[in-house]
Amino acid sequence: MRLLAHDLNNPLTAIRLQAETLREECAGDPLMAESLVDILEAADLASAVVAGMSSLMRLERDGEEYTWFPIDIVQILRHVVDRPALRPHVRLSLPRELHMQGDTRALHRAFTDILVNSIRLVDVGETVKVSAEKAGEQIRVVIHHPGLGVPPELRHRLLDAYGAVELRRRRIPVTAVGLTYAQSVIRSHAGDLSVVDGPGSGMDAVITLGG
Repeated sequence: MRLLAHDLNNPLTAIRLQAETLREECAGDPLMAESLVDILEAADLASAVVAGMSSLMRLERDGEEYTWFPIDIVQILRHVVDRPALRPHVRLSLPRELHMQGDTRALHRAFTDILVNSIRLVDVGETVKVSAEKAGEQIRVVIHHPGLGVPPELRHRLLDAYGAVELRRRRIPVTAVGLTYAQSVIRSHAGDLSVVDGPGSGMDAVITLGG
């Protein structure tokens, strides 16, 4: 599976590069430019899913090794969202900075997995909202999905290894790896990940870190 993930990245990279070049050449054709944006979003989403698959395989085979440095969660979240697959579909409401000790690469991958699943679980045109705050000794990040997302009785399957198989059978469009890798990374950073009803309506992924 890791080799397959590696092999898939090569054509996806080529698709993205060609689409970027064509978008510049077709700047005067709004319809063509819009189609190329859609291609870039789709290719980037596929790349994110492949990367998530590779991370999960590494976690299951070798476990994850972390390198601890002072990091800024706000900067990581902004960087995660600044990619074609997520940028149009996610709205951030963040403080200027939230510092802790952690592994930037692993948290970047974990938040990417969470948000890729998030945008797949909302209706077209809906926006996923991300907020973060300091909560005592911890950092608390809330990712709000308008709409049901995943029925309450099935939400625990998002966090189970291969729980996505059951969710996909029920036509819930989560990624194949679900949130298994993300949960492992977050727990290694003295935190936790839960999926709960949002205030009023919708579904929230609640992440705590540090402490």
